[in-house]
Amino acid sequence: MSWLREIDRWFMAEVLPHKAAYLARAAHFCGRDDADDLVQEAYARVLNTRDYRTIMAPRAFVLTTIRNLALERLRRANVVRIELVASLEALDPVDPSPDAFAVASGRSELQRLLRLIDGLPPQCARVMHMRKVQGMPPAAIAQALSISVSTVEKHIAKGLALVTKARRDSDIQVEESCPAVSPPRSMTLT
Repeated sequence: MSWLREIDRWFMAEVLPHKAAYLARAAHFCGRDDADDLVQEAYARVLNTRDYRTIMAPRAFVLTTIRNLALERLRRANVVRIELVASLEALDPVDPSPDAFAVASGRSELQRLLRLIDGLPPQCARVMHMRKVQGMPPAAIAQALSISVSTVEKHIAKGLALVTKARRDSDIQVEESCPAVSPPRSMTLT
């Protein structure tokens, strides 16, 4: 087969073995009837790629090309099947990481909690920090501080009660310093 180009050999070795996966993905987007056409169109796009040697994951590249072609078809279509739109939306990756506000408020709340723990009696503060911040089990805390597990549990209970009370008190102070504005009693039009 000396008449084959280098890209043809690459295509036969790296792309064609995954045809079943391509057909399954295409069928997911446009149904079994049009799946083969979509895959053939993707093959044409891949073969027209200027520098195919830079493609590190050919299978993923073709699957992404199929997805993009399906989106193009969807945009050009006059009538769109509802289940097709739902399947395309399901593929959009949702970023599970928290947004900037959640990160900032979490850090603020952690700083507040650390200040409250630092305000506890010294031994209680050490035990609470080891348990709640470092995540150490009570037995390890007891061993590290040379106290009994029962004493560690008592310090944890006392620390939780004091931190909860301090949080409740500070929340009440914030509410008292920021009174709610009452709406006007009546409005008369003149």
